[in-house]
Amino acid sequence: MAFERTQPEQYRGMMAIQVSSAERMAFIRKVYSLFSLALVLFAGTTWWACQSEFALRLIMPLLGGGILKFLLLMLLMFGMLRLAMNRFPINIFALGAFAFFMGLMTGPLVTMALAQGGVEVVAQAAVLTTVVFGGLTLYALTSKTDFSFLRAGLWIGFSILIGFLLLGWLFGFNTGGWGVSAGFVLLMSGFVLYDTSNIMRRYPTTAAVPAAIALFLDFVIMFQHILRLLSRRD
Repeated sequence: MAFERTQPEQYRGMMAIQVSSAERMAFIRKVYSLFSLALVLFAGTTWWACQSEFALRLIMPLLGGGILKFLLLMLLMFGMLRLAMNRFPINIFALGAFAFFMGLMTGPLVTMALAQGGVEVVAQAAVLTTVVFGGLTLYALTSKTDFSFLRAGLWIGFSILIGFLLLGWLFGFNTGGWGVSAGFVLLMSGFVLYDTSNIMRRYPTTAAVPAAIALFLDFVIMFQHILRLLSRRD
């Protein structure tokens, strides 16, 4: 999910599309290297959160509760994202902290999936997410299409889904149905195209960390909801 409008002064400069091919490729390699490192940390933290009682005790106070706890959780998440917009090395530490945080929050979901379908379901979700994400990324990188036209529709869709989740929190109805998860998977598929295109065209070459975070969020949210769908298929 893109953050191009929140870039501070140090991230304003030559866009990737304006520099030479060699500089652009160096920028893309840096973005995907950071993205890959964040995924490794996320995967390791998620697995640890599934196995460790200490991790469970650490996570449980953050889960459940009312709308106030939900809003505090969102503030914590966006606070870490904002730190990732700062200068080196703060942005690198913030990226690591965010990957760790998302791993902790995904741990209970993976634990439930393991109980329902075993390791196979989690592995299938990881492979399917990688294939879908990789295919869409490759298409966006090699296509000459500018996917910026998707912006309005994606954010409207995202706002509708988040609004529905908030209503569920407020009024206590179930928001965990397959339709919501399917909606998030489709939405994140669109964001992969949009964000990849945006990184190529509208991110300055100094903004590798914000670019990596945009892709990382797309991948993690897609994985979470593909896992939910696979866990329910029986």
